[in-house]
Amino acid sequence: MNGARSIGSAVCAVALALAVGSGQKAAPTLTVVFGGETRGYLAPCGCTKPMLGGISRRGAAIRRMQARGPVVAIENGDLTLAEGRQDEIKAETLVDALGAMRYDAISLGEHDFDLGLDALRALDGRSGSRLLCANAVDEAGLPAFAGHRVVQRKLGGVARRIAIWAAVAPGLSASGDVTLRDPRQALRAASAQSGIRILAFHGRRAEAEAIARAVGAFNLIVYAHGPDTPAPPVRVGRSTLVCAGTSGKYLGTAALDSSGAVRKVAYIALGEDVGTDLRIESIRRAYLARVSSENLLDLLPRSPLPKGDSYAGSASCGPCHAEAHRVWAASGHARAMATLKKVGQDRDPECVPCHVVGAAHEGGYVDKKAVGLAHVGCENCHGPGRRHADDPTVKPARGGADSCAPCHVPNHSPGFRYE
Repeated sequence: MNGARSIGSAVCAVALALAVGSGQKAAPTLTVVFGGETRGYLAPCGCTKPMLGGISRRGAAIRRMQARGPVVAIENGDLTLAEGRQDEIKAETLVDALGAMRYDAISLGEHDFDLGLDALRALDGRSGSRLLCANAVDEAGLPAFAGHRVVQRKLGGVARRIAIWAAVAPGLSASGDVTLRDPRQALRAASAQSGIRILAFHGRRAEAEAIARAVGAFNLIVYAHGPDTPAPPVRVGRSTLVCAGTSGKYLGTAALDSSGAVRKVAYIALGEDVGTDLRIESIRRAYLARVSSENLLDLLPRSPLPKGDSYAGSASCGPCHAEAHRVWAASGHARAMATLKKVGQDRDPECVPCHVVGAAHEGGYVDKKAVGLAHVGCENCHGPGRRHADDPTVKPARGGADSCAPCHVPNHSPGFRYE
């Protein structure tokens, strides 16, 4: 077996049908799978249930669709936020995973350009030349990447030509070695192509609408910089505009008939019931092994504590604050690091700081040898407590909303309310 478990009911999580005449006989359709702005979320992240997203669930969903009929899969830019070495590894991992899922095209976003042109060209080679951007030129004024890619799929036994184009809104920032030109000029050649035409446009809906009006060649336009959750489809002329949200939590699908008309748009919420593609999960696990082997957690910047302060660990609080310690010990905070270890992310510098004490400071958690500093403890809210533990007359800081806010952000804890 291929390791993909059942998708279950999640496929129908959000369905938005576009007008289809009643009584029409179902015709063969092409399923276009789309997403974008994954932003490095290779796995679900958050403190509330259900947690959505992850490339392993995406792989399970796509594999199931590919078994049912013809599929074209498109990723629309911002693979990561390009903020350092970990994002470089993530970008390589995501390109490998998309390749294993048989993605047909990967468009670029403004954050991708921050990796630098050399790194992007290496990723392009790694992807089998699937990175696309029609309006990016290098310092010599030459196209930095292919502008489009043509694939074929059989609909009702007849081969159909599908041209996938990509462009980035020129108002978005790009690295110094790439210039973004007017996408309308770069995309005009699409009008001369036959078959089904799809555009992955990394720009806002209003900009995508302007391109739909100016070019008028595309059956489907996937846009970016929309809401965090899927947006309803919009029709502009012959084009249908869609957006699947951010962070890889949802997977968009559009059903196109043989003429290219969009018949239905649906969104899959990538929850636990989607299942896991074990082949994609092995790629993600290899990423975690790379992060650990490069000791990226040890390279986190750490600021010094005020002179005389140091961490004591939550166990030091128990003798005097027995009831508070009992409440803490029964909470999820007291097992925060264990949740990371369970999923193999206990050496991930993006995750660990919100699951331990003092990872951002000298003397805070570094690894499991830091006794008493694993998990979210008393000192996450009250600050370093060694002086108070040694001398109870030295009062610790009061906990408050500011101590919760850095980790309980809306994207990870949408239901969190400090009050």
